[in-house]
Amino acid sequence: MNIKVFVLGRPGSGKSTVARHLRHFFALHQYTTRHINDYTILQRMFREDVDHKRFLPTANNGFDAIDFTVLDQALHEVECEAQQWSKRCNLLTLEFARDNYRHAFRQFTPAFLRNAYVLFMDADLELCLQRVNQRVACSKNADDHPSFSSTIFRNYYGQDNRAYITGALHTEFHLTNLVQLINNTGPLEDCMAQVERFAQAILERELPSIEHASALVC
Repeated sequence: MNIKVFVLGRPGSGKSTVARHLRHFFALHQYTTRHINDYTILQRMFREDVDHKRFLPTANNGFDAIDFTVLDQALHEVECEAQQWSKRCNLLTLEFARDNYRHAFRQFTPAFLRNAYVLFMDADLELCLQRVNQRVACSKNADDHPSFSSTIFRNYYGQDNRAYITGALHTEFHLTNLVQLINNTGPLEDCMAQVERFAQAILERELPSIEHASALVC
């Protein structure tokens, strides 16, 4: 049994922190987990773009995309990588940020989206940019990476996706599982409590299916 959780939101909204917390929660329940972040895919593509036809370097080893088709290509690779891990892991967390999630989800096959969960981390644009700048200045791990330059960040991530995530996304892509929005502008412990409730809801929803599958094997 494989569980897919899309963790979405602007850079700086808390996606990586939340994804780690989800994996820790499920690991405590004996799930094997894997995290796939499209930033690592884009970073590899940037390093391969030696002629700077698709990316431009920015401060702190960051990059700006100048050919935005790379963002669609990265999502195709997210699905391919997830398919490779799906037979080895019980839980996959898939992290990415986009300006238009209708367009983003159209990059995935319907079969891949079937039975997926969606967790959208909501935070104000300027707060997210401030968080990104702070984490780069005090980098502690691979998650503390830069995003686009401030100008492109504001232009690209300025769209408000809350209404679409909580409304049309569910029906447009025939999602049968939970789609949850969490506002991450308050204390971290409040956010993590909401994440744990989301994780518990997934566990309770999936457990009957896992037990049924185990019974069939026995």
